[in-house]
Amino acid sequence: MNRWWVVFVFVFVPALLPAICAHGQGPILTYTLRPTQVTLAPGGTAGIEVEIHNGSVYPADDIALSASVPEGLSATPQEVDLKELDPFKDGRLGLTLAAGDLEPGTYDLELQIVYTYCIDVSCFQIVDKLPVTAVVEAGAVSSHGPSVAGGSPWRWVVPLVAVVVLVGAIALWVFMRLRVPLYVVLGLLVIGGLGYGVRLNQQEQAQGIASVLCTSCVGIEEARHEVPALTPGAVLALQGLSQDIRLIVFYAPWCHSCPFAEAMVEEMAAVAPRLTYEFVNVEEDRALAATNGVIRSGRTIVPAIVRADGGEVVFGIEDLESRLLMLLGVGS
Repeated sequence: MNRWWVVFVFVFVPALLPAICAHGQGPILTYTLRPTQVTLAPGGTAGIEVEIHNGSVYPADDIALSASVPEGLSATPQEVDLKELDPFKDGRLGLTLAAGDLEPGTYDLELQIVYTYCIDVSCFQIVDKLPVTAVVEAGAVSSHGPSVAGGSPWRWVVPLVAVVVLVGAIALWVFMRLRVPLYVVLGLLVIGGLGYGVRLNQQEQAQGIASVLCTSCVGIEEARHEVPALTPGAVLALQGLSQDIRLIVFYAPWCHSCPFAEAMVEEMAAVAPRLTYEFVNVEEDRALAATNGVIRSGRTIVPAIVRADGGEVVFGIEDLESRLLMLLGVGS
């Protein structure tokens, strides 16, 4: 019997862990939309509520809700932006739709939720989109999103049952010297605890590691606050620039690393007369940012520097001097 216990612990449990961790790799914020189909009369109004859950170990900041609507339909936010949503907490945002003189029919809308997500001093902006259907019909009673309900008491049933089973297994071991039931229960509790934690979106380690890898792989690092100083070799290379080049530096107000990148480009332009630059706020010109590959899969990655005549995008500030020299064609 002990042999089967060894097999259970060292084969079965490790085999389940990858599946549990894979299931835990979810989005940072998840949403519950109420209602998913909005009904309103011509000239009437209806409310939409979005319940937001942060399943990450880090807070989400400046969460804003907006809507892309057809002409004749307007959308007004009901609340000010949600400034911060702590880890594993819930929040809500809502908006009111007004039909105006819109003709009866079915219309497809798109809600946009924009927020900032920071890991220590590394930040990036995320845009999530939710589809909504609006039905405009004469004599309809406007539908409004219900208030957020409280947590279900059933979530405590599973831990309570686990405690009862564990006490029973310990009693069998103490009074009847039966160890195997205790071993089995302990193993099941390990698996069940991991699975139950994932079910409640409490995968701190998986989510945290995944977030760090995702930001580091696109060049977002810890912020640097000193004034950049060019090396003598970089000054000499920049003075030998033989063509006119314009750089576009994409930044965002919430980006902690952007000032360093901006200062680096300014320093280079000061010693290279043929180098010019432009600073672009990604929040004000998202179309240009998307065209140049700064917005990818709904994620805004800054700082980002590109040549106006095309070429590779330089993300982040790590080894920025040498990477910019390569971008300008004067590096080695």
